[in-house]
Amino acid sequence: MQKLFLWAGLFMCCFPISLLAQGIEKGDQMMSGFVGASLSAGGSGIDIDVSWGEANAVDWGEGAVSYGQQYLYALNPYIAVGAEFNANNFEATTDTVWGYGYEETVESKMDVYSLLAAGRLTTNPKSGFRFYIPFGVGWAFAKSSVSATVAGEHDSGSDTDNSFMYYLGMGLEGDVSNHWLVGLEFRYSNFTFNTSKLVRGGGDENYSFISLMLKAAYKF
Repeated sequence: MQKLFLWAGLFMCCFPISLLAQGIEKGDQMMSGFVGASLSAGGSGIDIDVSWGEANAVDWGEGAVSYGQQYLYALNPYIAVGAEFNANNFEATTDTVWGYGYEETVESKMDVYSLLAAGRLTTNPKSGFRFYIPFGVGWAFAKSSVSATVAGEHDSGSDTDNSFMYYLGMGLEGDVSNHWLVGLEFRYSNFTFNTSKLVRGGGDENYSFISLMLKAAYKF
């Protein structure tokens, strides 16, 4: 994550901000593309408890590659609404359970795709360098894969679920011309996944992750 902040800073410095740009006006439309990284915030709620040991709240994923596209229409200079597609492909995470001469390795990963109604509140729309608050609500489509190796024996399973999802964040952006802008956006996202088909005694669990993404947008 520290490397991503460094690259993000270098990215912003590489583009001169146009102080003569008009900022955001009523009726403006923006098509944006995002790319960045996410980190899971908390465990999966899956507990492994067998005769040779236990693992509580096994992680559901490590860092993820994040990307997406967004369309926004400015209702006025301060508020814009639209739609968004977002994806987060998390790397597998591994937990190990020890006990009674056995070793169990539990591996879990997650892919999360979402379709959202999106919006933003811009605090200083007339400036060439702006601060804004992005938000979105919609539906997440997730696939979780879990595998375990016990005393040389391997088994695995996967399941899909869809649920309500939301995000809230903060962003900075700057105009590089009257039409093009670049930015940096931080988000907190939350959704629910039903683990009952993956483990015995599972149920609905709240999953959350934080994202940092670079943005390039065309305004027309």
